[in-house]
Amino acid sequence: MPPLAHLLIKPVGAACNLGCGYCFYRPASAYLPAPGAAMSRELLEKLIADFLAGRPELAAFGWQGGEPTLAGLDFFRAVVEIQARRGARGQRVGNALQTNGLLLDDDWAKFLADWRFLVGLSLDGPEPVHQAFRGKSWRRAMDAAGLLRKRGVAFNVLAVLTEQSAARGAELYRWFVAEGFTDLQFIPCVEPAPGEPGRLADFSVTPETLGRFYAETFEDWRASGYGRGVTERTMSAMLALGAGADPGVCTFAPDCAQYLVVERGGEVFPCDFFVRPQWRLGTVGESALAELAAAPLRKRFAALKQSARAACGDCPWWTLCHGGCPKDRAAAGASDRPSPLCAAYRRFFEASAEWFKAEGARLAERCRAEEAARREAARPARPVPASRNDPCPCGSGKKFKRCCGRAR
Repeated sequence: MPPLAHLLIKPVGAACNLGCGYCFYRPASAYLPAPGAAMSRELLEKLIADFLAGRPELAAFGWQGGEPTLAGLDFFRAVVEIQARRGARGQRVGNALQTNGLLLDDDWAKFLADWRFLVGLSLDGPEPVHQAFRGKSWRRAMDAAGLLRKRGVAFNVLAVLTEQSAARGAELYRWFVAEGFTDLQFIPCVEPAPGEPGRLADFSVTPETLGRFYAETFEDWRASGYGRGVTERTMSAMLALGAGADPGVCTFAPDCAQYLVVERGGEVFPCDFFVRPQWRLGTVGESALAELAAAPLRKRFAALKQSARAACGDCPWWTLCHGGCPKDRAAAGASDRPSPLCAAYRRFFEASAEWFKAEGARLAERCRAEEAARREAARPARPVPASRNDPCPCGSGKKFKRCCGRAR
């Protein structure tokens, strides 16, 4: 198991000031203590101290919900105060906040800018698309984006792809870019139909629709967005894979061991899609996070992806998707089968994988060359003897003119 470097924290649990029709997290409240106040200051102190004590190269704190801003701005002021006090000298700490934007004002935006939070703003697209599942919140989300821009907060847009929105194809991508949104994350919606095991909710995106969306969006992005400051989560993951790097998206990772989830009361789980009693690893304060990260139950969870290996057979794309997200498989009623979005990923990979492989390799080589140039520029200049017949300063024992001096 890799060292623990990322926590996803739910400071108010599933509590939210919206009632989105496709929300996957509300069911988690049935398995947790009754809603109440935000995570206590005592628990927050224990959590941050424990995580930073592990000395990850970059300690990444993700704050999510529900709606995490319901915890209040003073809660997050306490977060950064504890991080500063508990962190070791030179330790790198990053914070990310996912929000619907409804509670953001200028004080929030200034705080987020001052402390360099990365913000994920939920915005599904144009007003009719957004409000189909997120209520009458579009104008406030757009205003929140304006506040973040004004204060220079780094933020990306998280757009959930339902069957209805994904059917717009690249039109949706073009709308975001036209509105000035250049850091995008399109998230396919796959949710089970309530009370009907094995059947997906009608709003879940179908593989046919998603495959067309990805293929069209890839072509538009490659033609007019790539190299011009536009990023999209799936495209960035594919580029990283082409470069031989971590994709940064768990959907494309070989296992499910990217982070731990910490609930409002300190309950710890391996993934926010699996906040269920059978996957509870323990509780902050009762066990060290490092112990929970190395627990046999977490290892068993991390291996869930591999359960689809036999069913995927000799699929040429296994090394890219590893059968897809176990959450999507479970929603479709077959955890040991490929994702219900398998056909979508196949279409996308067939249309784009060779390009990503070539472009990723080109970027990796450019990075290696730039790093070599930086190292060479940082090397101290070799001294030159007064005479070319003097001993070479490199210590070879040869005359300078017959050693390092030959290249001068």
